[in-house]
Amino acid sequence: MGKLKVIKAGPHSSIQDLGRFGYRRFGIPQSGAMDPALMKLSNQLVSNPNHYPTIEIALGGIAFESHSDTSLGVTGATLTKNGEIQTNGNAHVKAGDVIEVSKPEKRYAYISIGGLLDAKHDFGSYSTYVQAGFGGMAGRMLQKGDLLETDKTHTLLQQVVVPEQLLQKTKLIHILKGPEWYLLKELPETKTFTIDAASNRMGVRLSGEKLKIDAQEIASSAVIPGTIQLPPDGHPIVLMNDCQTTGGYPRIGKVVDEDLPKLAQLAPLSEVVFNLNFSE
Repeated sequence: MGKLKVIKAGPHSSIQDLGRFGYRRFGIPQSGAMDPALMKLSNQLVSNPNHYPTIEIALGGIAFESHSDTSLGVTGATLTKNGEIQTNGNAHVKAGDVIEVSKPEKRYAYISIGGLLDAKHDFGSYSTYVQAGFGGMAGRMLQKGDLLETDKTHTLLQQVVVPEQLLQKTKLIHILKGPEWYLLKELPETKTFTIDAASNRMGVRLSGEKLKIDAQEIASSAVIPGTIQLPPDGHPIVLMNDCQTTGGYPRIGKVVDEDLPKLAQLAPLSEVVFNLNFSE
């Protein structure tokens, strides 16, 4: 069995897989990795199946002490073993080794441990959803002292080339019209906003010029990750993986699925440009 003890953890370190699906009718969010493609690549670095749970870190780094032989793969950040950078993004480690993973190069990075991670499994997923205590490490963020275990020791390390598009920082995000788009007093084809520092796994808050609308609230209606809500303050919120399943704010748009991870990876206070896609 692979064993790693957390010796330092940032405030946004959690266990995530590809998410839980089929439960929104019960009010249970999707959760899961904010950048699924990057998550899958971290699993490939240690020969894990793509869907195996990983450790997602955001904004800050994390450090471990190994308590056994195991393998690690990291995407979106720098992996260091006993002070030496692992240039391929993966490494075999043994008991006593100290492993550090840097602050993500963008906003989110992923760490895979060889084998299946022993984590809480709720509603078909290991993904952490803190608000309900689902998944992960007892349904909470990782913290110093946590012991992470897998069902294997060493796994085969693989060389994986991260596609250039996953490394690029792009501020252009394509959107579609939402059900309440028609309520907007202005109908811009493009609009520039700033990512608010209060953004998280539930939603990306946008600041900038306020949007004006003819109605402030609607009957509670279904929402999904990517839905763009407009609350009374005029500053849009893009709902993300941990979002609620219904909401009462006008749904003025929807970020296209392929651009949602790009939006998730934008750092706080960075600029984002929404471009209306008319091929809906």
